Amino acid sequence: MSSEMEWTEQSPVLTMAELLAKSGEALAHSLGHRPGLRTGLRGLDAVMGGLEPGTLTVLASRPGLGRSTLLQNICQWNAGGTLAGRDEERVVVPVLFASAEQSAEQIMVRALVTAGRVSRDHVRAGQLVGEDLRRLERGRSILEATSLFVLAPGVLADGQLVEQARRLVREQQVRLVGVDGLDAVGPGFSLGQAARALKALACELGVAVVATAPLGGVSRRPHWMPALEDLHDEVAFAADTVVLVHREDAYDPTSRPSEADLIVAKARSSRTAIAADVAFQVHYARFTDIVSA
Repeated sequence: MSSEMEWTEQSPVLTMAELLAKSGEALAHSLGHRPGLRTGLRGLDAVMGGLEPGTLTVLASRPGLGRSTLLQNICQWNAGGTLAGRDEERVVVPVLFASAEQSAEQIMVRALVTAGRVSRDHVRAGQLVGEDLRRLERGRSILEATSLFVLAPGVLADGQLVEQARRLVREQQVRLVGVDGLDAVGPGFSLGQAARALKALACELGVAVVATAPLGGVSRRPHWMPALEDLHDEVAFAADTVVLVHREDAYDPTSRPSEADLIVAKARSSRTAIAADVAFQVHYARFTDIVSA
């Protein structure tokens, strides 16, 4: 018997006895087994347990703290677009990355920097030496082998994201949809409407959806650790999981340099906690594990 629960009933209403009977032997296999994709960060995975199909995860932060970088890292890692490191735990899947925040060229450059581990400062300054060029070529070969689909026309028309997500799930078996900026859902949507639309999309397609959102109401305490109440109420309500991104060194370079706090502030299927041992490498445009010597 398959380890996955298979449902064949037509009625939308079932008794608990019927649910248990349908699960049969699969119940023992499915309990305690999280079918979700990983984020690529040990500390965050340990708290969240996985990006489960049919769920919406929101990554939120103040401006400039790395929520877009974190989202692209998660999408790129799941698509196999990074160097080997935790491959024994990674199941490579097709991924759609849609952005209302970046151009396609910006996404490509960030992907190359992360995949090849090339200094972003060298790329920006146009000061690429021999080793940089070799690393860029290595990054390019890694990315060319991925099934990472990019939708970044700048301004997305209403319904375009949903339409393309449906097509790619059907034709390319996409299992993860990353949405950089709730505006990507369409210019006619409020933040709350966009979040609800993405949650509905996740349920309809049976995929994990991860989106970025801004935090508001924190101007009075910009250096403080963010909290769930700083996120738009309707966005927080629609999300299954909320991860708040915070970096003290963004305000004081001498305070915990290169460390990041990823705060799981809402979790319907796991627990709330701060992910342990996460670093932010600005020169490689990536969040990564802090590895003990």
